[in-house]
Amino acid sequence: MTAGLPRIALAQMEVLPGRPDLNVERMLALVDQARAGGAEVVVFSEMCIPGYIIGDAWEVDALVEDYAAYSDEICAQSGGLCIIFGNVAVDPMRIGEDGRRRKFNAVYVCADERFVERPGLPPGLPAGTQAKSLHPNYRFFDDDRHFYSLRKLAQEQGRSPSDWILPFEVGVQSGARFRFGVQLCEDLWCQDYGFEGDVLDTLRIYHEREAAAVFNLSASPWTWQKNDKRNRVVREILQRSPLPFFYVNQVGAQNNGKNVLVFDGDTTAYAAGGEALARAEPWSETMLLAGVAANGSSIAAPQSEVAAEYSAILTGLRHLDYILGGGRRYLVGISGGIDSSVVACLLAQAFGPERVFAVNMPTQYNSAITQENARTLCEGLGVAYLSCPIQDLYTAVAAMIKDVALAGDAGEYTGLVDENIQARIRGADVLAGIAAKFGLVFTNNGNKTETALGYATLYGDVNGAIAPIADLYKVQVIQLARHLNEEVLGRETIPANLISGATVPSAELSAAQDVTKGLGDPIKYGYHDAVLRQMIEYRRHPLDLLRWRAEGVLLERLEWEEEETFAGYFATMAAWIEDLEWVDRQLRINYFKRVQSPPTIVLSKRAFGFDLRESQLPSYQPLEYRRLREQLVAREG
Repeated sequence: MTAGLPRIALAQMEVLPGRPDLNVERMLALVDQARAGGAEVVVFSEMCIPGYIIGDAWEVDALVEDYAAYSDEICAQSGGLCIIFGNVAVDPMRIGEDGRRRKFNAVYVCADERFVERPGLPPGLPAGTQAKSLHPNYRFFDDDRHFYSLRKLAQEQGRSPSDWILPFEVGVQSGARFRFGVQLCEDLWCQDYGFEGDVLDTLRIYHEREAAAVFNLSASPWTWQKNDKRNRVVREILQRSPLPFFYVNQVGAQNNGKNVLVFDGDTTAYAAGGEALARAEPWSETMLLAGVAANGSSIAAPQSEVAAEYSAILTGLRHLDYILGGGRRYLVGISGGIDSSVVACLLAQAFGPERVFAVNMPTQYNSAITQENARTLCEGLGVAYLSCPIQDLYTAVAAMIKDVALAGDAGEYTGLVDENIQARIRGADVLAGIAAKFGLVFTNNGNKTETALGYATLYGDVNGAIAPIADLYKVQVIQLARHLNEEVLGRETIPANLISGATVPSAELSAAQDVTKGLGDPIKYGYHDAVLRQMIEYRRHPLDLLRWRAEGVLLERLEWEEEETFAGYFATMAAWIEDLEWVDRQLRINYFKRVQSPPTIVLSKRAFGFDLRESQLPSYQPLEYRRLREQLVAREG
């Protein structure tokens, strides 16, 4: 596969955040497996001992010291081979970024029961370690908050980071010396970073210093097309500095409290020119062999977007078993609509139907169609189903609220008040009560479109322990439903009337939302999904959309080119602008709901939670927006 290299085992391991004992136990088992297979070098992922996304646990010195000490256990088992792994490294004599003892996100290299020293290395790093050079400070990454980077260390000593970027060298069974470089995750994405005016390309430096290969140890959460981008970046860099390159990522899930991050692995061995020679199967533990003992040209087939989303959600859901303890049972409020139907299917696939329970809570507004959808879906899945009508409870609460007066003010009992009463009875009373009675964990069924627009009731359907589909827009939920039926279950389980749109999406909370008459949610699904994606994931402002409309490229830029539907939605420019401002307003004013919502499994480029860090801000439009708005309306007039 790659001539002249030793036998290399790339360990794509499931990392359990916050359990270094279990991770080290698993690492040692994999080391034994690799040794038995003749491996000379075993490589694990970034922060594979403590986990990477563990929040401010990094500020607890007792934990950090414990994590770091486990490196000695790995080193003690490195007889006859080289082990490369990620862990925190501590310099107890110096202060770090958080005012506590200095910590490095580091690669450890050990061989023959000793940490590998590099002659000529400047001071500052613990023995046998290499610190991460480039710290990500975007999305949910907080490296600079907790760790000292190699760039920072160089600045402190008035040196260049390249002074520390020296290859490691170990003996192998042939009697030769193997000279290699190491990186940590973000070090690969060097185009966006520099030092004193130059790109800090550690791979180029290793190439110049005659390394025979470079290992990149990553803890890289999955989002769609991220792996494609990495492959392009690797090819570009290796064209300038050709040498064998090995990317080792982990699998499983970790969380920062508000977001569940999932890791697909995609561990890959690249030839010197950037061609992928071997790639591990995603989402599962595996050992990828490279070097002279390669399991050759096995390249895992790429997944479609919807198939990868399905795998990602199952990984995120199963993370609950790790957090809460295995064997927990799950409860879903099943309305007979597309969202709850998809969530019920996902739960059954993640945990088995015997651990999933569903409750339907109809009032006078819930149609026979959706109630039958709920029942037949659960029957098809083998999930226990309960119908628990709430009409009497809803009638009693509504009557009480109608009669309430404050200081002589009777208030106004609007349709929204009435709808929210139903939602809160379902979520805060019945669903939560059943979960408490039977010791169940209940889920949130909201999708990203509704979450963004605030089309949900706080303490009603904004509830639950996890939100499996809250990072999927409505159109993606429908695509996932189709995938579940056709590719996963192999039969119509989610009712076809939901996928086709014959039964329109509807909260069924009033006569104005009667699905038998085609009356549903006040959201233009498809179009609003596209607009929200631009605002949320691509950081677009309504001003950008005004410009696109002025240039005649709006639908093209939205990647939603349904011109006839668009024309039917908006008869005038003023109507379109009014809708755009409504979307912008809804997105802005409903932050208070999102900040109280359950943890979301991250699937997109930008998920609500600690990925998208929102502020509550007053209404404001840039001067250019106001000018262009008037111009567009006047142009049509």
